[in-house]
Amino acid sequence: MAKRKYRNGITLFGYSIFHPINLFLVANVLIYILQLFAGGTGILEYYFALTPSRFIHGYYWQIFSYGFLHEAYGTPFIHLFFNMYVFVMFGGLICKYIPAWKFSAVYSVSILTGGLTVVLAPILLRVLGIEYPMDLYQTTTLGASGGVTGILVLFGILFPETEVFLIFFRMRARYAAWIFVGGGFIADVISVYYFHSPFVVSNSCHLGGALGATLIAPLILKGNSFESGTLFPKRFRQEIVKLETGSSKTISEDLDSQTRKNRELLGELAKKISFSEKETFLSPLQQTGVNLCPPPTFQPEDPFCLRCEWLPNCALRKARIEEGLGS
Repeated sequence: MAKRKYRNGITLFGYSIFHPINLFLVANVLIYILQLFAGGTGILEYYFALTPSRFIHGYYWQIFSYGFLHEAYGTPFIHLFFNMYVFVMFGGLICKYIPAWKFSAVYSVSILTGGLTVVLAPILLRVLGIEYPMDLYQTTTLGASGGVTGILVLFGILFPETEVFLIFFRMRARYAAWIFVGGGFIADVISVYYFHSPFVVSNSCHLGGALGATLIAPLILKGNSFESGTLFPKRFRQEIVKLETGSSKTISEDLDSQTRKNRELLGELAKKISFSEKETFLSPLQQTGVNLCPPPTFQPEDPFCLRCEWLPNCALRKARIEEGLGS
């Protein structure tokens, strides 16, 4: 079954400090601190944020480095916080089911394709003859949201029917990234039409990140099935999982086994009427030291929840909430 690995040594969000999720997170935070120490000079932004005119004149590294800088002025930490919050939240769930290098590859490619669309956007507007109230050649883009949008796409590919809470609305994961991108373009049109000023976010970067993940994910996850929210390897017939019983199963069979186990548990739980019966039934099945999803995301028929070995923990938490005992 899919399990999160708790290693000896320093851990953060349930993973080793050297796991790519934490390495990307630490890198973004440290670079943000450097930006603060740089004060109002903007020297880091000048050399490492993405400006199409500078990129064209040889600052080629900007097409990737921009993804590690954030707005260090105005409202402190907001830009960095929201990007890293979504990155860690969805990345932590994704990395329970796929290797870290695949996650890192999709994230990195999304940053690159997001940067590429930022560079191409002013060229496309000129070709189409569209008047835009900003010189996009001289506009600076920075932030991890291109890569984060790619992670949203990846999550939607792996768990399309899972409900997520994004931009104040619940939606299926398969649509989340595209609603986010589309909402940005709509906001930009409204802002330009009514206020004669462009929206504050780089929609081209978000679009490029989403497109990059859409293109690269099927190659990176080759051999996986994406239908109906499943993630069962088709071609890894040689790969087996050694169980504590001494028997071995394919990864697909192992995940199927966890789903059947959880369905049986939910069937038994449905027979329990009172809270005390439910608590007595679920208490021996509780696991400690786990990192659970927020309460509203628990959907017993969701393919993601049914594959999770922590479902008894969430079921007991839900029963306690319904009983008015808190979490």
